[in-house]
Amino acid sequence: MEIKKGNINEDPSRDLYWVSIVVVNDDLKTKILACASDEYLFEKYKTQNLTQEIKDNWVDNVVIEKWKKLGNTLFEQDIHYDVYALTQEGEANGFDFLLKKFQSS
Repeated sequence: MEIKKGNINEDPSRDLYWVSIVVVNDDLKTKILACASDEYLFEKYKTQNLTQEIKDNWVDNVVIEKWKKLGNTLFEQDIHYDVYALTQEGEANGFDFLLKKFQSS
């Protein structure tokens, strides 16, 4: 399984970070679009200083590890949306952001 992690981007107007991850296995391919609110990251990592190391840790050890556990069932969908937030409203806003971001690309 080959995992191609894109750059971690910030959207300051929404106070969130997002990343696109492509996973390839032989002739199977899927994309994971993930975002996290800064409040989620502040709480998880117990800091308001979100360094690149912290953001990489979130992507590598939270997002990618979560999806790797699915094995080949991961490829049953072409795209996955994964939102990390502290509230249901934050989750809904993150999901809406990812949908709009994907449609515009």
